[in-house]
Amino acid sequence: MKNQKLLLCFASICCIAFWSCQSGNTNESTTTETVKTDTVFIDPGYPALGNQDLSKLYSQAEKVDIIFYNHPISVNQEDPASVKSTVLYATPASPKITAKCQPLGRLSWMAQGTIIREADIYCDTGCEYLLFIENNKPVAANAMQQAGVDFFKNIISQVEKQRQ
Repeated sequence: MKNQKLLLCFASICCIAFWSCQSGNTNESTTTETVKTDTVFIDPGYPALGNQDLSKLYSQAEKVDIIFYNHPISVNQEDPASVKSTVLYATPASPKITAKCQPLGRLSWMAQGTIIREADIYCDTGCEYLLFIENNKPVAANAMQQAGVDFFKNIISQVEKQRQ
């Protein structure tokens, strides 16, 4: 009887110790995951528009409107060469997206007076891509060519100069 009490007491201590260690490990894992999410690229699962979709947009686009979210400017392009060059800003590759990326504005391509494709513009260091939108929801993301990054940064720098 005395041995059974000792055995029961020992088993209880082992169970308590096991649960304590396991609960501590769970908290550690959660903390580690939180730290990783803040510093690692996220994968929202958006595919890139392929060459076929980009070629179709290139051939159909007649006009471009660009609305900047935090700047008092918009850009409208109707010159065919300028309109087509905005399509060429998108590469057929997927970008790396982080949670800290913020959109600069909205780029809309139009044909026959109708919007045929829209994309949010991301143009900060480490956040250089176009996030394509359909029905107000992201559907694809394409890395941006350096020419596109330079174009948008040039517009913003001109706006900043005029504010001074």
